[in-house]
Amino acid sequence: MEAFRAVRDETERRAAPLSAEDQLIQSMPDASPAKWHRAHTTWFFEHSCSASHASGYRPFHPDYAYLFNSYYVSAGPRHARHQRGHLTRPAPTR
Repeated sequence: MEAFRAVRDETERRAAPLSAEDQLIQSMPDASPAKWHRAHTTWFFEHSCSASHASGYRPFHPDYAYLFNSYYVSAGPRHARHQRGHLTRPAPTR
């Protein structure tokens, strides 16, 4: 949890100057938008740490693995990189 908090704090620090609209921009197919990177970081810790080390852990949302996996083939299929700027968000499940 401490590693996640450190990464999240750094992410928030770097994103602070950006408006919500600034975080939507995908300037080129190979550069994912800031909003996607923020979600990917959260998903990565959930997938790689929480799911592996917390007994009975359930993923927060079943679509996040598809939406926020970047290149982890063993984690399953991935949303196309060049279309990450088209994402809004999945509907809440909780």
